[in-house]
Amino acid sequence: MLNERGISVTQGPITFRWNGRPVAAAPGDTLAAALWRAGIRRTAATRKRHLPLGPSGSFVAGALAGVDGRPNVRLDRALVCEAVSGDGGPAATEQNTWPSPHFDLLRAARLLPARLLYGGFEHGRLVPRSPGLFARFERLLAFLAGVGEAAHIGTGPLPQGRRIAVDVLVVGGGPAGRAAANAAAADGASVALVSRSAEPGSFARAMGVALPPLDGRVQVFTRTEVFGLYRKGALVAAAPFDDEAGALVFDPGRTVLATGQHSVPPVVAGNHLPGVIDAHFALSLASEHGVRPGARVVVVGTGAEEAVAARLRGAGVNVVATAPVSTLTAIRGRNGVRAAVLNRTIACDCVVHAGPWRADPGLGFQAMAEGLGQLGTGFSEAAGVSLAGSAAQAPQAIALPLRLDPAAYVCPCMDVTVGEVLTRIAGGESDLEVLKRLTSCGMGPCQGFPCWEMLAAVVARAAPDAPQAVRRPSHRTPRRGLTVAQAAGLNGLVEPDQS
Repeated sequence: MLNERGISVTQGPITFRWNGRPVAAAPGDTLAAALWRAGIRRTAATRKRHLPLGPSGSFVAGALAGVDGRPNVRLDRALVCEAVSGDGGPAATEQNTWPSPHFDLLRAARLLPARLLYGGFEHGRLVPRSPGLFARFERLLAFLAGVGEAAHIGTGPLPQGRRIAVDVLVVGGGPAGRAAANAAAADGASVALVSRSAEPGSFARAMGVALPPLDGRVQVFTRTEVFGLYRKGALVAAAPFDDEAGALVFDPGRTVLATGQHSVPPVVAGNHLPGVIDAHFALSLASEHGVRPGARVVVVGTGAEEAVAARLRGAGVNVVATAPVSTLTAIRGRNGVRAAVLNRTIACDCVVHAGPWRADPGLGFQAMAEGLGQLGTGFSEAAGVSLAGSAAQAPQAIALPLRLDPAAYVCPCMDVTVGEVLTRIAGGESDLEVLKRLTSCGMGPCQGFPCWEMLAAVVARAAPDAPQAVRRPSHRTPRRGLTVAQAAGLNGLVEPDQS
């Protein structure tokens, strides 16, 4: 049975192909959940050294793959039913491999010394000076990174956007977002609520938090992400995860950011390995998809690890240890997690981190950005944009081991390690904005979070006396979740700012 878009809506299993191998998915599965259930965790590789990555909830690059000719599809957000193609099932494949995922010669880059690739290919002496050779070099780099291939799809109609005027726009469907939306609706305001989850408040629900029902007068937009706040919050843009649906532009009287907080990965060697995941993704696998994150799971955190472990155990997950994240010194494995090193080495195939918790500051930053795009004296609600719930709480300190391990990643998307940052600091550079440009940290699909949090923590440890005139690099729009077609579908809905 197909709906009006030709997508299967049957309740039976759906089969798709991953690197040519058939994989069965249950109704409602994301591609990532179906792959995890099938025991497939490696779905991508770092751009320079081609070390293995997988969906983690933290590092976006690990969840990007090609699906039916579309590059850079997020496996942890694309539903299998939405990806079904005309031949009965989608074909998903790992992107940055050559000549094929089954025989990938690019993995030979793992043999190169890490220091050789500090700064990236584009910053080294390898860059040709001739314009013609440089153009070819850029195409080579795009190929090696696996993100430069254009979509091989037909020229169908553009997904048309919509412009919606509301008194109050709430971003986030957890307890704080629901409370703000319900209060505004009760006062007679027109309210819209945007949530990344299929059911707003999914993480709180998975943690056992009782959520109040949403007022029936609230317009709810699910599986949608706000990607930009423009004109100091007077215009807010969002895009559905389904890339065949049009983007949205809101004209809000005021905006409430109730986006919650996210767990920052531990800054230890092996933190990039498939099987290192955050609490959000772990609970989504277990509670929403019935997929166990691992056969032997270790949970670390900053106080929430016991509660997260209890919820996982309630879903039938074998949690073999819990510990403060500050006691974690390394994660071992080659192509996936094999052990966690705490006060002792614990054999496991999954490490779940539940803290330190921090709010992604990107949207708030955009609301206050002026001039050079730097956040000045701090977030202010005078712009008509306010924070609510845990998004307004102070961020937790990043936990660092007593000895910084040069092999630990601060940005797997761009292959930036602690060792590279320490080398730059030893060379006299400690400004976060300059370090970002020298290393490309946070300039990949993560858009700076959580990579800049980890970068700042390493700099603060290694150069505690260095002045920081710039507190963090600039968060620029768009922030994830937008295709070129969706952006084109907004043509005519937004007038250029002539001021």
